[in-house]
Amino acid sequence: MKGHVLITGATKGIGRACAMRFAQAGWSVTAVARTTEDLQQMQRVWAKNYPNSVLHTHAADLSDAKGVSSVPQGDYDVLLLNAAAFAPGQLLDEADLYTAMHQLNVLANHRLARRLLPGFVARQRGHLVVIGSTGTDHWKKYMTAYVATKYALRGLYLGWEAELAGSGVLTTLVAPGATLTASWENETPPPDILQPEEVAEVVFSAVTNQRTGRLLV
Repeated sequence: MKGHVLITGATKGIGRACAMRFAQAGWSVTAVARTTEDLQQMQRVWAKNYPNSVLHTHAADLSDAKGVSSVPQGDYDVLLLNAAAFAPGQLLDEADLYTAMHQLNVLANHRLARRLLPGFVARQRGHLVVIGSTGTDHWKKYMTAYVATKYALRGLYLGWEAELAGSGVLTTLVAPGATLTASWENETPPPDILQPEEVAEVVFSAVTNQRTGRLLV
């Protein structure tokens, strides 16, 4: 099975690992990320390591509605909503973390779903994959804002799952535990932390085996 996957947050962490996993299988990849330099570096890696994968890149700040509206509509087989921000903090901290993270972790995904899913429904095929978090099952006080956004995203996903039932579009929510990404810079990760490649393998398996529902990693 080969196709075309659009991945948000594609230059780092889980998104990059997923892009590489699909590329290994010969899929075309449209990588969406904020930083042009990171996307250019990704292009160089693809030309060298993944000659059987066509890579399209698109720079956009998805926390902004204009950035979302710039994402190209296309004949995608998979839409992987991965982009997210994380920062530790609590309700009464000076910084309003929830408002900041809500823009990317919730609103961006809502807007992208509205922009891209009509094409999937019109073609009566495709797979929507959303990256959630097991944090919605195990709240930690320093993760209030992040987990609340992921909880909101989980709620959106459940609605999308119900609305898309019978449309021919498959839906999957992949919920990893703590994963070694850039958010762990200057921190000491736990010894049992997930590697991004482990999450990517679950995502790729879900697509190729048409697994739906919520998958814990």
